[in-house]
Amino acid sequence: MSTRAPAPAESPRELADQHDLRLHRAKQLARPVGYQGQNCFIAGFCWHKGDADMTVYIEGLAEPVAPAELTILEQPQ
Repeated sequence: MSTRAPAPAESPRELADQHDLRLHRAKQLARPVGYQGQNCFIAGFCWHKGDADMTVYIEGLAEPVAPAELTILEQPQ
């Protein structure tokens, strides 16, 4: 019988921060991410002063993309 208390649920902000870190890692490793049904690569990203979320730029697109619009793609092991 386990005496460990269940882990507290993660807040929406914590989940968003984890997603941002995964996007950062995808850029570092040159891994594709999903955007509007296509595999794309992250060209860059930045945090503007006062913004809670980062702004992501996709290769081949001039307009920035919200991190929530991107999907982390599973990589084969």
